[in-house]
Amino acid sequence: MMIHRRAPRSLLLAGMLLWASRALLSQTPAAALKEMSLSKDGDKLSVQLKIEGAYTVEASFLPAPPRLVVDLTPMPRIQVPSYTQIDDIGVLDVRTGQFTPETVRVVFDLSQNVPAYTIVQNVEGLKISFWYEGEVPPLEAPVREAEAKPGVKPTAPAAAPAEPEIPGRSNFFVAARTGLSLFLGGDMAVDKNFDLYGETGTLDEAYSFSARPVFELQFGKYLNRIKLGLGVTAWSIKEPGAFTASLPHPFLADSNRTVSFQADDMKYPSWSFSAFALFSLLETDTIGLSAGPMIGLTMGKTSSLNDFNFTERSPFTSADIVVSDLTFVEEKFTEFLFGGLLGLEYRPTESLSILFDLRLNYLNPKNVNLNQRINLLHFQPVLGIQYNF
Repeated sequence: MMIHRRAPRSLLLAGMLLWASRALLSQTPAAALKEMSLSKDGDKLSVQLKIEGAYTVEASFLPAPPRLVVDLTPMPRIQVPSYTQIDDIGVLDVRTGQFTPETVRVVFDLSQNVPAYTIVQNVEGLKISFWYEGEVPPLEAPVREAEAKPGVKPTAPAAAPAEPEIPGRSNFFVAARTGLSLFLGGDMAVDKNFDLYGETGTLDEAYSFSARPVFELQFGKYLNRIKLGLGVTAWSIKEPGAFTASLPHPFLADSNRTVSFQADDMKYPSWSFSAFALFSLLETDTIGLSAGPMIGLTMGKTSSLNDFNFTERSPFTSADIVVSDLTFVEEKFTEFLFGGLLGLEYRPTESLSILFDLRLNYLNPKNVNLNQRINLLHFQPVLGIQYNF
């Protein structure tokens, strides 16, 4: 009986202790990134993150473009500016944001000449230091466990240098793209006069340029926030011709007959060699938006009608005329290409990117036979895949 009476009291006491411990835990303030300060000691740059509360650290280096990513978890609050420009010791800027409801992400955008770095937890929070090889930073005294914040769990990236030596990394890329060339310049039209039966006949020529597939290979390198590259593009010019001839009558003056005829579609391969520079407009860990100019050289071929024959019979109306033996002049050209690009890049992994580009190209070769320049302004929406190495 005595044991039976004491058991409920012990259970009640245990329940009260459990409730009290949960109440104390619930009153523990959530971790927060409170302040960020910069300091420089000779050739060493340090960024101090002042943090309140318990947190863990995960750090990683992303090569294209180069950046150091530091995740602080669990941390539902952030009280520092979202962007700070630095431009010193290989650090371009610092971006902070609430990556997930429980994770604060701090991103250091680095220059092409990537500095070495260390990540160390101290009594104030987290200290990230940058320097170039050859300049040995002073050793920081380790934080004694009694002085460290309760609940802070040092991780491997925070306790030791996270890849302090990056000179072997590269930011080169190779990409393959495919899409369409949509011509915006309109038809090329020209009028010609000729003598027939002692009178003047006319010939109206119109050449239209239809949408054509385009394929391109690119190679280049990221330089800080600029994407520099070279491209080789294979495309073609398709220019079906439509003609309208006004032919004098063989016996009646001022009685021209009108005859319309068309030529078969003519397709000519073209090659473009270009260089481009894309400047970053928006940059996150997985999305990049950039724009910039391009210049290149295009080699291709066009054609135009040189001559035609016709036969006619009585009563010599338009319906009695048959056009035959169309001959064309083919002309090669080499012309400068100018344009601009708007590029959207999605990076599902560090080495792989999916591209969607919009390109506007201006090309204006001359057709010697027609004594006229051809406006080959065209718009290219393209999709591509890129490998970063």
